[in-house]
Amino acid sequence: MARKFHRIWMWIIPVAIIAAGVFYYFVNPVESNIAPKCPMKFLTGYQCPSCGAQRAIHACLHGRIAEAVSYNLFFVIAIPLLLVTAYSTLMMNRPSPSRLTVSLYNFATSKYTIISYVALYLIWWVVRNFLGI
Repeated sequence: MARKFHRIWMWIIPVAIIAAGVFYYFVNPVESNIAPKCPMKFLTGYQCPSCGAQRAIHACLHGRIAEAVSYNLFFVIAIPLLLVTAYSTLMMNRPSPSRLTVSLYNFATSKYTIISYVALYLIWWVVRNFLGI
């Protein structure tokens, strides 16, 4: 049963990511009212660490990296780590993953990588609100 559940998620997650990518390719969150708005910014006036991520995704999908950085620097910097994590996790389910895949997976899922990512995420939250980035 657990294996079947795992298999379902191995299809649902990539399909959801692709669907979100198609949505954000065609829908510009700056100009559209159908893109969700940040509830934290609405309620407090402060930006959450993810504020601007939708706009950054749209800009990245159109090849405008500098614009994406202006919307959310941390998100753009985190994209390579997110891709490595996704790739290595998918490839670890193969019968005999390569040594590179195992190394990437161990790096992406290590306690130090996760703690560093969370710490940088929280630091980014504070810095962007104090400096108005």
